[in-house]
Amino acid sequence: ETKADLGIAHDGDGDRMVAVDERGQFISGDRLLVIFARDLGVNEIVTTVDASMVVEDIGFKTSRTRVGDSFVSRELKGGAGFGGEPCGAWVFPHISLCPDGVYAAARICAIARKQKLSELSQNIPQFPIIRTAIAADGISVSQLKRRLEALEPQSVAETDGLKLNFSDGWLLVRPSGTEPLIRITVEAKDEARAQKLCNEAQRLIMEGR
Repeated sequence: ETKADLGIAHDGDGDRMVAVDERGQFISGDRLLVIFARDLGVNEIVTTVDASMVVEDIGFKTSRTRVGDSFVSRELKGGAGFGGEPCGAWVFPHISLCPDGVYAAARICAIARKQKLSELSQNIPQFPIIRTAIAADGISVSQLKRRLEALEPQSVAETDGLKLNFSDGWLLVRPSGTEPLIRITVEAKDEARAQKLCNEAQRLIMEGR
């Protein structure tokens, strides 16, 4: 309606920023992570365990932290050029080690002046991601490791909860930091595989009750 080049939204205190392109299409946090990193010309980024595997697939050296921008900021002290979370927290260490939604908004406006955001987004692969949660009911994530290993992952990381890595995707099971829930995040190369992993994880967790 307005023929704007982009749209921007912030959270209440302005430390997070999300955007839509000139067509009004939402740009996922994972794609924004890549757009910012490419614009900055960095090779190494810091992000959280729940961010898309696309960042590694397209060639970035990536350090993974627990969910939370404070963990991203702490890891950025090691020298990486940029960091962020898919939730919209972006940290530009040459400016500040705090997430800065206002600077991120200015930066994405400058990027949109050079090229349409829809074109930049389309050049970044996007894999199916499923996010859900179930009531914890007294179950600790650490108790689930042996049960979830029945899914035969290639590796298991315990940076934040349990992250099971497969050749075609990953499964993250972690306790919510704000509610009595176990959060489940799954990403795979196709929708059917992602849904299967999610269903199997929920089944294995429920069987332990």
